Amino acid sequence: MVIRERVLAVDAQSVPQMSPSKSPDHPRMRRSVRYAVMLAYVVALTATIAVKGIPLDRVYQASWLVAGIVAFRIDRSWRHHARVLLDWTPLIVALLVYDMSRGIADRLGMPIRVTEPVDVERWIFHGTVPTVWLQEHLIPASGHLPWWTVLTGIVYSTHLTVPWILGAVLYVRSRAEWSRYMRRVLVLSYVGLAFFILLPAAPPWYAATHGAIAEPVRRAAGFGFGFVSLDTSTVFLHSLSNEVAAMPSLHAAFTILVAAALWPHARWRVARFALVIYPIAMAFTLVYGGEHYVIDVLAGWACAVATILVCRHWDRVEPEPASPDFMVTVP
Repeated sequence: MVIRERVLAVDAQSVPQMSPSKSPDHPRMRRSVRYAVMLAYVVALTATIAVKGIPLDRVYQASWLVAGIVAFRIDRSWRHHARVLLDWTPLIVALLVYDMSRGIADRLGMPIRVTEPVDVERWIFHGTVPTVWLQEHLIPASGHLPWWTVLTGIVYSTHLTVPWILGAVLYVRSRAEWSRYMRRVLVLSYVGLAFFILLPAAPPWYAATHGAIAEPVRRAAGFGFGFVSLDTSTVFLHSLSNEVAAMPSLHAAFTILVAAALWPHARWRVARFALVIYPIAMAFTLVYGGEHYVIDVLAGWACAVATILVCRHWDRVEPEPASPDFMVTVP
């Protein structure tokens, strides 16, 4: 037995050992390259945001997200990166079709509901329009927005970024989970589009400018964060929004969708508390800011819940897509 162990020891010493630094596939070298590319991506994105602002255009934003997915898994083969483009291109096209179709409602001849939502709000809240009440009690007589407007601005702007960033994170983590989430995104978007076409409704600020609400209503969500004047950010919001797309509120709906997608991953109580507060904070921002009525928010929540329930049944019927080997949690 002792002789055998000595022979094995001699054989092991006789085998030439490759230096880790000379190994072409050494894990430490691959990690260094990946971290360097990740850092370069973060620096480039930060510089772009500082100079040009947050990417909000659909194609421009999607380009940054896809580039981020590739950057964070740069150590994979070109076939895996090509798979990223194949997966995201149909989704981006579908969302672009939604963006272009969202404004068709006011050209189909359907009557725009301007006074009806006001009447419903007054009936529910005993003659009061919550948007008017909130602005009268929370905006000082001087007209200057309160200091916490920066918080409502942050909450409002999450609708423009968080659902899509979450999609990119889920894609890196699990293609199957990403597929389920994006299925809900598309279904919810097109359910909202159907409402915009069949039941075009105006928001509170629009109703006030057309005399349906006698009291003045400001677009006070505070998108400028205190760095851009409210007038400037209001013009920007006007360029993004659809004047007849108030019912249902997709801003409110997507908060439910995001919270539901993150809920299984929220291990700490504080995280789950934040997910509960998020839809409430968005609802307050929308109503206080004059962007939506309470009934718009409730309709958005209802559409989100219905979408989740329908898609859960869809998930059970349709098999999950295969996940390539690069769809794993980044160590």
